[in-house]
Amino acid sequence: MNTTDTNLVETTEVSFNVESINEIIENIHRYLNKHKEYINSLNVFPVPDGDTGLNMVLTIQGAIVQMKNNGRTEKNSGEYLKDFAEQMLLNSRGCSGVILSLFAQGFTQITANKDFSKENIYRAIENGYRNAYEGTENPREGTMLTIMRALKEKYAQLMEKEDNPLVIIQQTIPYLKEVLSQTPEMLPVLKKAGVVDSGGAGFIILLEGINKELSQLVVNGISLPSLLRIGRTTRKLLKKRLSELRKSPFAPLILNIDFSRIQNSRLVEALQNARNLLGNIHLNHNNGKTINREKLIDDLQEIDASWNPEIKNKYCTEFVLESDAITSKDQLREKIAHYGDSLIIINSNNKYKVHIHTNKPNDLFDDVSKFGSLLFTKVDDMKKQHRNFLSEDVVEYERDKSVFCIVSGKGFAEILKNLGADDILCYGKNKPSVNQLVKGLNNLKAKNIIVASDDSDILMALKYAVSLCKSNVFIVESDNPISLVSMLMNISKDYDINTIFDEAMNSINNIPFCGIARSTRNVTTENGAPVNKNDYFTVYKKKIILANKNLQELVFDTVQQLSAEGSLITIYKGEDVKKENSLIEQLRNKFSDRDFEEYYGGQYKYSYYITFE
Repeated sequence: MNTTDTNLVETTEVSFNVESINEIIENIHRYLNKHKEYINSLNVFPVPDGDTGLNMVLTIQGAIVQMKNNGRTEKNSGEYLKDFAEQMLLNSRGCSGVILSLFAQGFTQITANKDFSKENIYRAIENGYRNAYEGTENPREGTMLTIMRALKEKYAQLMEKEDNPLVIIQQTIPYLKEVLSQTPEMLPVLKKAGVVDSGGAGFIILLEGINKELSQLVVNGISLPSLLRIGRTTRKLLKKRLSELRKSPFAPLILNIDFSRIQNSRLVEALQNARNLLGNIHLNHNNGKTINREKLIDDLQEIDASWNPEIKNKYCTEFVLESDAITSKDQLREKIAHYGDSLIIINSNNKYKVHIHTNKPNDLFDDVSKFGSLLFTKVDDMKKQHRNFLSEDVVEYERDKSVFCIVSGKGFAEILKNLGADDILCYGKNKPSVNQLVKGLNNLKAKNIIVASDDSDILMALKYAVSLCKSNVFIVESDNPISLVSMLMNISKDYDINTIFDEAMNSINNIPFCGIARSTRNVTTENGAPVNKNDYFTVYKKKIILANKNLQELVFDTVQQLSAEGSLITIYKGEDVKKENSLIEQLRNKFSDRDFEEYYGGQYKYSYYITFE
């Protein structure tokens, strides 16, 4: 075979072997994981909550674990990657994880047909971007969505001169980095913070990992067009008489294939059987088993059909029919050929195994069952839809309405529970996944649920969780634990759910508060005063108003400046100051005209939350 064919890659099949796909994904995941701290450092606000990179890593990691636990290995690469993307969405965390998952979902919806040609990859990128954009509330320029759009546009430009989709993606990366450098000009909050968009940076790093991993397959593997030509030539040879077959000038091509350069294990097996047949090894036997030439021809035909980029029928369908009414493959072919294409029929006695691509698998099953018994059916792409359609899973609600809170700190979880929350999801340092949120909502077994979170970055995952929940859910769009405290202090579950929701929305901003945290980089206060990295600073109404290297002095300065907001001042201690017990007495001594209370909040972002009532 001409080795220059490896440079003619028009489309690249990653592998039909699930273990190989997992290995590739895990290597890409490791590459992203190595860069997560850099991505995290690009958070807009200098609070130590930069977790964009971590959320992206955990989103992919959750999908890897779920797919491994599934234990199924019979799916082809297109179907497998589509299911992987669905698991990404279910395990997505934070806005970055959800947007990345939506892109992956849209992308794999197109590549589920196993067509990895440059044209289909473009359609996949286009659909991925559209899915992410439409799934994002208030999409803005200067974010990960901008980089996705830039990828789509640059890919379209480069594909006019380049055939290999991996090379095209590789060539887009320098351009995407240029676009990333311009994101501060697109989004004022980035410019003010002096950083590029963290989600966009993470998406480019992910593309670099994909390029790094898959480019090895292009260098070392045989291009798909070449593999298809080999398969077709082999199939033609096998249709000849054995004596003519061995004399064919193409026989040495089959006998000398380097199987290590073919990523598809199924094709390797078929070509190895063909080589054994050609080489007269074991007199047409392979490891003691007779090589069935007709089956081998059918296998090669099915492989060729499965790689057809012009596939129009959506569902890859298989079934086994036991029938005495059907007397031959040709008779069965005549009855069902109109249902689709890529039809392959293998029979033994009165049993017929059928493979076909069709848009109407259920109609097909109904039709063939008239001639006998269906012993086996498989429609992989329809399984999820079919399960959902036939599901009789009806929740027996145990209560009419509930309030569900999502917080980081254990102390706040206990406080909210005492204030009347029916259940709390305390997620600690890592944002909850869509799956965790769905489980939390469903576990309430309430017909109506009011749900509120202490972080706006959870909101997008929460909205997808609500779409999968069996209850009627009302989301209170809060972004801090004080809002949740205020909400629970001002609602009554004696009212109907709509009234409770209105009360909740009207009360989340009732308590004035500030947060004190340690800066992750050099910034300035609202008045232009410098805040050095590792200094403490005070955030009030989402603006930095004060800073100090000494945490205790900053608390005093903050109370002094904001104490006019209320006579009762409540301190909520974060996890990093959990053991600090002297501050409250010093505050009481210093501000004797004010009443002070102190609670353990257990939050991770802020050393202190301070409320003024």
